[in-house]
This record gives sequence, structure tokens and C-alpha cells, in this order.
Amino acid sequence: MDIHDYVELITLALWVISVVGIGILSRVHFKNKRLEQFRNTADNLMKSYVRLYDKENLSDEQKINRVGNAVVNSLEAKGFKLNKQEVQDIFAEVAKQMDEQTQDK
Repeated sequence: MDIHDYVELITLALWVISVVGIGILSRVHFKNKRLEQFRNTADNLMKSYVRLYDKENLSDEQKINRVGNAVVNSLEAKGFKLNKQEVQDIFAEVAKQMDEQTQDK
């Protein structure tokens, strides 16, 4: 083997590393993009449902349950898979949004 073979082997190794690196980075980028889309969608749904149910004559607990269920159902209809912790986080955020809205009044 002469120097040209070594250069070709090093070039091939660098190319393989680049392809693998691009694959990993693109996977991380799309995962983060999907999480950001999930967060934005959930936030917009919560705000719109809180405004909608705020006009109804219900207790705060009933409003939180209805808004939380509506947000979870809407997210699942949009193709997002939710685990138990995410559902609990959504209900907690809905309660927070309801508190913020009642304080603004």
C-alpha cells in the first residue's frame, strides 16, 4: 500500500463518519422540532379552550377537567402520542392558565 491508498482510506472513513453524524443530527433536529410543535399546539389549544369554557357557568374543577380532556383529545386527533405524565402536565398547565386568566380579570 502506498500513500494514495492511505489517503483514500482516510477519506472513506471521514465520509462514513460524516454520513453517520448527519443521520444522528437530523434525527435529533426532527425530534426537537416535533417536541416544539407539540408544545406550541398544546399551548394554543389550552388558551383557546380556557377562553371558551371560561364563559360557562361551571366550577373551576369542572372547567379544568373539560379543558384538559378537550386538549388531550385534540392532541391525540392531531397524531401526538401522550403518556400518563404528559396528560398530568397538561391538566396542571390548564389549571395554571385558568388561574392566570382569573387574575387578569
